[in-house]
Amino acid sequence: MKITLLFFLFINILNAMTFEEVYTIKSVEGTMKTISAYKELAKKNDPKALHELGLIYLKGDGIAKNLNQAYEYFQQASDLGNVESTYLLGKIYLSNKTKYYNPKKAYNTFIDASNKNHAKSQLMIGRFFLMGEIVDKDYEKALHYFKLASKQKEYDANCYIAYMYASGLGVFPNFGRANNFAEAQYKNGNKLCVKIWNDYNLGKYPKDDGFKIGDYNKPVE
Repeated sequence: MKITLLFFLFINILNAMTFEEVYTIKSVEGTMKTISAYKELAKKNDPKALHELGLIYLKGDGIAKNLNQAYEYFQQASDLGNVESTYLLGKIYLSNKTKYYNPKKAYNTFIDASNKNHAKSQLMIGRFFLMGEIVDKDYEKALHYFKLASKQKEYDANCYIAYMYASGLGVFPNFGRANNFAEAQYKNGNKLCVKIWNDYNLGKYPKDDGFKIGDYNKPVE
């Protein structure tokens, strides 16, 4: 009788919890109670709870990994407007190690999230145009999306911008501007920026302090 009552009280507490309150449970109560709490919120179509459930099953955080379950939760969260879930669906579609592998669907999913100003998705679309994957190579569009991501402090985008200026892809070569975009991440040990910095010997070029109306000359700090 006591066990039944305690369970009843626990369920009622879960029903009354907000997402923010549930988010703090894990460190105290553990994964299984966290999942139970999120599932109660998920019944109310809480996109954050659905997203967190997807992450738990994707990572195997305290439980066995279950990509199918993660996919379902991300899909539900995405349908409810959680753009981070939309992005992760794109990553799943991009993995050739899963049954969901579909590069075209990945591109369309990233475009959807990118149009909602999701920086990581803008970075991915920039890479598609830079590499000519799924779409034709278009350096102008690649640079456009990298700049969108960079302005939101998606710092990997700075490395791609530096590469394009250093190699003259879609722009007139400008090693000083490449220096502008690569330096901070080079110093932070970003592998891509380190490679670009060393391959093009960007350290020997002074920064481009020039100003051009309407251009994006240096990264957001």
